[in-house]
Amino acid sequence: MEIEVKAKVADLISLRGALEELGCTFFAPVVQDDTVFVRTVGTIEEYLCNSVFLRVRIQNDGTVLLTAKKATTQSAENLVKTEYEVVVNSADEVCSLLELAGFQRSVHVRKTRQKSHYGAYEICLDDIDGLGSFIELEQIAEEHAAENIQREMFAFLGSLGISPEDQVKKGYDILMLEKQLKSEV
Repeated sequence: MEIEVKAKVADLISLRGALEELGCTFFAPVVQDDTVFVRTVGTIEEYLCNSVFLRVRIQNDGTVLLTAKKATTQSAENLVKTEYEVVVNSADEVCSLLELAGFQRSVHVRKTRQKSHYGAYEICLDDIDGLGSFIELEQIAEEHAAENIQREMFAFLGSLGISPEDQVKKGYDILMLEKQLKSEV
């Protein structure tokens, strides 16, 4: 299972510098333009009641990915458990197909992601248009080890000056949807 933690970051450039001092080498930044499709749109609660979340991602290298995610619970606080991803030829065609199948566009997220590795962690530094900067740590491990690994991840983040109060438990799609709904009021 993929175990991850995420935190809001005030200064992405300084954080990258601190990680480089630890020996991290970053890949070239990748721009990801995501559109999420669900059956029911509306409030956050209605959004979270969807059982399947489909994402069409267009990357700056021209790659188009279709991802299907199924949540394990109906909570913004928990991570997605099941995920499938395929490369598709046309973003326009797959979006039309999803709409024909009854899915609706719900939220758009555009991010610039820089990846590196440190020990067993995959590190992602994300700059999200309209939301700010974040760090994500990810590690593949057995589910029974999740709590200990997350504790270790938080300790690592602490060593970089990131406090537990900076932790973010919601996905970027939910954060963006919350922002959109606030601006509509």
